[in-house]
Amino acid sequence: MISIVIVNWNSGRLLERCVHSLLRNAPECQIIIVDNASTDSSLGFAKEIRAEPVIFRNDRNVGFAAANNIGWRAGKGTHILFLNPDTECLPESIVHLANAIAGDPGVWAVGGQLISASGRPQSGFNVRPFPSIGRVAAEMLFIDKVWKANPWARANRIARNTRIMDVDQPAAACLMVTRRALESIGGFDEGFHPAWFEDVDLCRRIRNQGGRIQYQPGARFLHHGGYSLAHLSRQDFLEIFHANQIRYFRKHYGPAAASRVTRLILMGLFLRSALSLVVSLAPNLSRADSARMFWGAARHILELREAKA
Repeated sequence: MISIVIVNWNSGRLLERCVHSLLRNAPECQIIIVDNASTDSSLGFAKEIRAEPVIFRNDRNVGFAAANNIGWRAGKGTHILFLNPDTECLPESIVHLANAIAGDPGVWAVGGQLISASGRPQSGFNVRPFPSIGRVAAEMLFIDKVWKANPWARANRIARNTRIMDVDQPAAACLMVTRRALESIGGFDEGFHPAWFEDVDLCRRIRNQGGRIQYQPGARFLHHGGYSLAHLSRQDFLEIFHANQIRYFRKHYGPAAASRVTRLILMGLFLRSALSLVVSLAPNLSRADSARMFWGAARHILELREAKA
């Protein structure tokens, strides 16, 4: 049996479309929705459909990792599909994922291919190598912009591959993991709060224990994307994302690596703040507001660093 866990936080009509796609294309699966104290009407449709999903309503936003842990532990399936509410399942996609795991006991997790509404693969989301200090430097210091053929960019070109292959981290928007693997590693690390890098950490721990992770491009999911960012300010996103990024490096590479990554992030944020005084680097923000946003995020990271010192 397959249990499908969907973490919902103010996803509006996207959740309804996601669930209806599952009822059409995977009616035999158990659907579990874990709601992180949404304040919109995104759960209103649930009582009106056949085979009403199992719904857990948290009285506060416990974060993406904790909500996923609630879902998979309550599920009945031997395979757990973690699915974002901004996705829609296409025919036979879940079968492709399940067959990949069933056909090879060495495969502990498998991800599908995200496509846009136009049917084009979303190469920036589908597959990525694990984070590295070089990758952080290339992104934060604009190396990607001035040296497009840098070695870290070449490593990311795996995202454009369309064949079945073993990978580091497929898109967490549609990631199937065996229950056995989740029990072995203890599920998601809830210290990555409220979101970002908990999926990278999960894949890293699977690989550390010898499990393989596979990319299955035949398992296609329509991905709308960006729904969670719509409820956060840009500065809030930068602060949360980079704080969890530093935590990931500290956990897997030690304090020295985390310190180097922190310095790179600070350099990149302060650089963006300075450049924003010339031209805004944030869409729809003035130069002053853009500069303030990056400066504020950098100050937050500095405060976190000082608190850990």
